[in-house]
Amino acid sequence: MAQEGITRYETAGGARIYRLPVQVFPALRAYVHLVIAGEYVALVDTGSGQGSSDADLLQGMARVRDEWDEAVDWTDIDRIVLTHAHIDHHGGLNTVRSLTPAPLAVHELDRRVIVNHEERLTLTRFRLGVFLRRAGVDDQRRARMLTMYSGAKDSVRSMPVEDVLRDGDLLDGVFRVIHVPGHCPGQVCLQIDDILLTADHVLPNFSLFLSPESLTASNGVDHFLLSLRKVAALSDVRLGLGGHDRPVLDLGAAVAKIEATQRQHIERVYEACARPSTIAELTARLYPFVRDYDELLALQKVGAYVEYLDQRGMLAIANLDEVAEDDAAAPRYLAI
Repeated sequence: MAQEGITRYETAGGARIYRLPVQVFPALRAYVHLVIAGEYVALVDTGSGQGSSDADLLQGMARVRDEWDEAVDWTDIDRIVLTHAHIDHHGGLNTVRSLTPAPLAVHELDRRVIVNHEERLTLTRFRLGVFLRRAGVDDQRRARMLTMYSGAKDSVRSMPVEDVLRDGDLLDGVFRVIHVPGHCPGQVCLQIDDILLTADHVLPNFSLFLSPESLTASNGVDHFLLSLRKVAALSDVRLGLGGHDRPVLDLGAAVAKIEATQRQHIERVYEACARPSTIAELTARLYPFVRDYDELLALQKVGAYVEYLDQRGMLAIANLDEVAEDDAAAPRYLAI
């Protein structure tokens, strides 16, 4: 069970936001946000549904009632909102929807993950297998990684989505929707008065996961950097609350720090391409100690940076003849 306390914030307009900690994976904590604006109650994200996540969420709701004296119950919830369709944020939907009939809203680009989860998992797993082969991962490791990828996702089932979100929407007269693709195609930040729920977009002390756009449309470094600038342009945000990590007290400074870190990662990958290397070889050199699922994430992240550099003509494929003759050959990238 998550032991961290619940924190309460109030917007300039008087809306109350409760930050509920949930242990979504053994080594990963996330936050579900309970938003109360007058008589309106919304739950933003649902945890993973794995391990103690559901129990943490149930306990968090009870503590809001008991310790903060809020007269709110599951039956009082008017809306469920997903900031994006990664399992640590939507995997708890099965439990949440058994407790409340509140309508669900998610961005249109992530809707398919919820309404047709099984199909999306199958197709994404196939594309991931192709990516890993082209990255230079051998068959045995690739099979193991694909099994890990499916993992807990197999327990999630498709369910209906009542409303789709689009950039600029004002959901229920409460949430201003800001579409920020890059980390996930349909990721959104949600602004309530002067507080911004930043999802996984602005996390200043958190190692952010990125994957290539060639693997998932609207993902990738380009989209992420553009989305950072979009959020940096907001002038009326006093506080940011992310799906992980500590609160953001200075949004502009946090965005500048994240962008600088991304530029460092890009430069590091470029320098590592001083000799011809596959994505798997680059990953082994840049992240020598990662194992298991973290290795799978690292491969995709390095692939995203390679894609970014390649799109700008900064890399060449050193073994082009081999790649042209054998579609199973892994490209070896060389800085130019």
